[in-house]
Amino acid sequence: MESGELDFNEDAKDSKKLKVFLDILLELKAAGAHFTDDDIRDEVITMMIGGSETSALTNCFTLLMLAMHPEIQEKVYDEVYSIFGDTDRPLEMEDLGKLTYLEQTLKESLRLFPVGPVFLRKVTEEIEVGKYTIPKDCNVIIPPLNVHHNPKYYSNPKVFNPDNFTPEAIASRHRYSFIAFSGGARGCIGSKYAMLSMKVTIATILRNFEVHTDMKMEDIKLKVDLLMRSVHGYPLKLTTRDRRPSHVRKAQPNPNPSPVAVY
Repeated sequence: MESGELDFNEDAKDSKKLKVFLDILLELKAAGAHFTDDDIRDEVITMMIGGSETSALTNCFTLLMLAMHPEIQEKVYDEVYSIFGDTDRPLEMEDLGKLTYLEQTLKESLRLFPVGPVFLRKVTEEIEVGKYTIPKDCNVIIPPLNVHHNPKYYSNPKVFNPDNFTPEAIASRHRYSFIAFSGGARGCIGSKYAMLSMKVTIATILRNFEVHTDMKMEDIKLKVDLLMRSVHGYPLKLTTRDRRPSHVRKAQPNPNPSPVAVY
């Protein structure tokens, strides 16, 4: 089945790929549509300001998951190391496209903990869903959490597993089995920006620190207001990282490790 899940490394000029609303606005303007630069600027400002808290919460959930699953944290770090090595050079746009496992990890965090608890759609024509008839002009509330935790789409829906977002896994599922950014042309206008900014944040932290927690998956309780959050917060301990890749550290333990700073 064709997947509609967003590829955040995609070339937006490829008309066969799903585009988000901002891509469409820019293309329409280029084609002569009556959108001013101010119109597009206002959408971008909304995207950047409105998305700051959602991205921050997703970063918190992701770091918590990495702290609970050190083997996955090591795999993400090894990918980061393969690009940057033991350097402090800044991230560049081309680097972000190479962080594919980190992107899988972020998507899996969003699957388990979609910070946008619901989104709304208006039905434009009568449709049948199972044994129900939804009439035209009906407003529908769609909760991503229910979809993301459905064993019909994810075999172990309560388990944190970034391999749920390999290209093969995505292609095998319904196109709207992952709707953390809503879906379709009216999906989240800031989805690409959000993914890029979260990659920068997580990669920068993992280049310098290991993350740890005493919290367990069963300890996480969720609360919903405008956004979905952890009731007990995101208790993390950061320690300075031995920057060598995991296979080197395992084969050659550092006989004189630097003092570990705890944050």
